[in-house]
Amino acid sequence: MKTFLSLLAVCCGRAIFSIRFLASVVGVTVVLFLTTFGMIESHSSVLSVLVASGSGSVILVVGIIPLLPFATTFASEWEERATSFWLIRSGVRAYSISKAIASAVSAACTTLAGILLYALLLLIKLPFFTTISTGDAYVSLLERNQPVTYLLFSAAHLSLSSSLFAVAALWISTYIPNRFTALAAPAVLYYVMFRLTRFWDLPPFLNLGMIVEGTYIAGSPLESLFLKFMTILTLCMIMGYGIVGQVRRRVQHD
Repeated sequence: MKTFLSLLAVCCGRAIFSIRFLASVVGVTVVLFLTTFGMIESHSSVLSVLVASGSGSVILVVGIIPLLPFATTFASEWEERATSFWLIRSGVRAYSISKAIASAVSAACTTLAGILLYALLLLIKLPFFTTISTGDAYVSLLERNQPVTYLLFSAAHLSLSSSLFAVAALWISTYIPNRFTALAAPAVLYYVMFRLTRFWDLPPFLNLGMIVEGTYIAGSPLESLFLKFMTILTLCMIMGYGIVGQVRRRVQHD
């Protein structure tokens, strides 16, 4: 356990305390700005702009840019023959799980920080909140006049989707250890799976489009966010099991 925690700390440090992390946060903010630049003048508040910003930039903000800080590192290390340096010291299981956790955490932090930074920049021109312009799972926070809490819940909700994409990128990279494939494949897989499953008779909270882009009202805002967290956690754990097994197979046949 001590070895695992030490390795996890190293992985998270490499992911978050890096130039790539800062660049990715700025990248999320820039994409949000570019997709909402034409509508800023027509909206009355920061929150109304943020609510409208998701329609044209979800995959870039959630599924591609947040993968840059860490989710492609296994592919990079395998291409550079550097995985043995870590595996000898930690073992396959600790190495794989720490990679998955650090990928998920760094991706979520990238999206969360990028959204919050954009909100701060919008405050230069717009008031933070004026009128309710959404009906999502967290709207009751606005009805209780808690706009800051609403922003945090909404940003956290979207950030969890980034964790899903990041673990998917790591999982795919254990099969195809190429950093560019790891970066692009999760978005492609999402679109394919979305097309295949959109006509299935699934509960709304298990609908892939709802999981990644939408919100599902499960009761209170906290319950809705917890449901999203548990759904993402379950999917990540399934992929994590596959990651451990595939890394072990690669090491044995290398």
